[in-house]
Amino acid sequence: MKRIKIKARGLTFKAWSAGPEDGPLLLLLHGLPRTSWEWHHQLPKFAEAGFRAVAFDMRGYCPGARPENVESYKVNEFAEDVLAIVAALGWANQPFHFMATSIGAMVAWLVAARNPKRVATLACINIPHPGAFAEIYASESAARQKQGMNYITNSRKEGNERMIFYITLKAMGLPSEETDPYVKALDNDEALRAVYHWYRANTPGPEVVAASKTAPLESVTMPTLFIWPPGAGNVTRETAEANAHYVKGPYRFEILEGARNFALQMQPDRTTQLLLEHLAEHAR
Repeated sequence: MKRIKIKARGLTFKAWSAGPEDGPLLLLLHGLPRTSWEWHHQLPKFAEAGFRAVAFDMRGYCPGARPENVESYKVNEFAEDVLAIVAALGWANQPFHFMATSIGAMVAWLVAARNPKRVATLACINIPHPGAFAEIYASESAARQKQGMNYITNSRKEGNERMIFYITLKAMGLPSEETDPYVKALDNDEALRAVYHWYRANTPGPEVVAASKTAPLESVTMPTLFIWPPGAGNVTRETAEANAHYVKGPYRFEILEGARNFALQMQPDRTTQLLLEHLAEHAR
């Protein structure tokens, strides 16, 4: 693993990179309030499998990519960052492999659905396609799913950032060496304000990764793996199972018991195995 910087869209993103420079590109998106460090268990394994794996700190998470205004944190801006970063890495004319967790998954569904020829394979953890949310919100199971997202209200409030940040770190239940990099990177007012702009800029629910409230997101067509950790508590079983309705290509659904919302670090061996199996089956 090596630390690199990527310039794209007038911003400078920090990233971790591993694997051969001429290997197929595998782009990795982290969750909130984490950083690209979230993938540190998986990066060496992806490199061993021959991929050029790159996990970057999304906008707000590093000083060189931290706009001030809330509007800069709409999900479409994150999606444009992905495509610009892929181009900056020299992969603009070839499909790339894509994996993401938490809010990163929200971005990934948008990129993959709107750019089916650009994404070779897709793997998302915890957050399903927005169509699954829309389907459940219109069903008798809506109340349970809405309750799962009730943390968003407090996360939007100005001044709550540090409290919510440390509550989340504690909830991870991980040793300090797993979470200290997040504290080092994010425990300052400027960083935390930017990170939590995600909740202020985006509407919770199915619209969060749609171009507008009236334009539902297309299904994805590439081979897709969805890993659901029930212990996360923010996505119900009904919503997780409904995800299958929004994948038109080969699809695999895996339930990861006990991992909560931090599967990459809580159960790194099992999670990495599933991700590598997905690549082995579908990456050509």
